Amino acid sequence: MSRTITPAQQGYIRTLNAQLRELGTDWFVLVSDDISITEASAAIEELKGMVAKARSSRKPELVAEGIYRRSADGAMFRVQTSEAGRRYAKLLLPTGGWGYERGAIYTLAASERLTLAELEAWGLDTGVCAVCGRLLSTAESVARGIGPVCASRY
Repeated sequence: MSRTITPAQQGYIRTLNAQLRELGTDWFVLVSDDISITEASAAIEELKGMVAKARSSRKPELVAEGIYRRSADGAMFRVQTSEAGRRYAKLLLPTGGWGYERGAIYTLAASERLTLAELEAWGLDTGVCAVCGRLLSTAESVARGIGPVCASRY
């Protein structure tokens, strides 16, 4: 007679079923206490596949175009849409210009979008226009914290 499911396997199956519920799926695997270790292993593999499929089918909600300050580290990003229609985020460098951070678009929340007043305050602190990434050079732009063209666009 083969040995029955172990407590560790039972716990792992419960964890995987909970992950499926959190991912909003209707899938789950019911397992009785008298199945064999081999059958429990097969159920675990099936559940792991279901969790992976549910995760891969979820599309993250992307934020709208605009300027964002990530709460986690204060980094500034400009979110825009490429010619191919994909939305992405460019990292605004404190010295002016843009950098790249892979996957940054997925780390931003709608609540982190900056207002014009917040953009102006950032420009006053850094001397860089948060909309275009250029160094502020004219007296009017330096005093306001943002260039007049960028202010009218935002």
